[in-house]
Amino acid sequence: MADFIGRSEEGRAVILSARAGRSVVLVAPSGYGKSALLAELAPTLDTLALTLRVPRVAPFGTFLADLAAALIGAGVRVPGIDLPGWKKANQGNDLKARSLVQVLLDYRTTGAVAPVILVDDATGLTQSMVPALLAFAEHAAVVCAVQPETIRKAGLSRWWNRCDRVDLGPLDRAQARTLVDDLTARYAIVAEDMGAYKNRVLSLAEGVPGEIERLVRYVSTHDLVTNRDIGSTFAQHAARREERGIALAPVLLVLGGVAMVTKYVGLARGEMDMYLMGGVGIALFMVAGPFLRKLVITR
Repeated sequence: MADFIGRSEEGRAVILSARAGRSVVLVAPSGYGKSALLAELAPTLDTLALTLRVPRVAPFGTFLADLAAALIGAGVRVPGIDLPGWKKANQGNDLKARSLVQVLLDYRTTGAVAPVILVDDATGLTQSMVPALLAFAEHAAVVCAVQPETIRKAGLSRWWNRCDRVDLGPLDRAQARTLVDDLTARYAIVAEDMGAYKNRVLSLAEGVPGEIERLVRYVSTHDLVTNRDIGSTFAQHAARREERGIALAPVLLVLGGVAMVTKYVGLARGEMDMYLMGGVGIALFMVAGPFLRKLVITR
């Protein structure tokens, strides 16, 4: 945890629970660094027990296949020997879940420490998945990350009651400033008044790590310091606008290519109308392309 900014207490809580074989739910809104913390903890957990990393719990069939693949990759024997064989031998999620419970049970009977199943995103958890997760938790420590609203979903209380709960709050002022210093150095940010710039980032982000990174990466230093109307979601919108502009680029290139092909096909065939259409298309592409991209980004 030495190179990770903040979250030392929360990280220790997760490690202590997992080391004792207890499941854990890590709760925080988006942008608070749940997945980043799990990624930071994974090497430490792997020194304590076999640690199996799974991206998300839904769709459940994919979760079960990812868990089986992680077990196979770790050298744990599963029925069918390999992933295709396991899938063929276990049709349907119920059979797949039962098979994996037996694999975990067999692994524990060798005297091994309870493995850790890290789930980066358990937001899609549903009531039908709870029995399988409870069965997994009998033989493994399941560590999952969710948003607060997922905790309140109906029919999941049996699972949450089975887990230790660790909440992630905003970083304190010192931790947030350290993160700002780290990110401004990483992205080579230069401002006329770096002190004012960093204070503005801290004020807008309110200790949320994801907001700090979005502000540093996607908002100009001038806008941050001089624009008093920038809200805490401004950087997220800026990032989305940039993504829309990038997504439009291939479309414009395809249209420009079609215009060029039309022009030269018309020239080759001696069809003046096609040749002129291609020429007009190229002219429109050159004139309208930059304007369209700018329009998409600024909307």
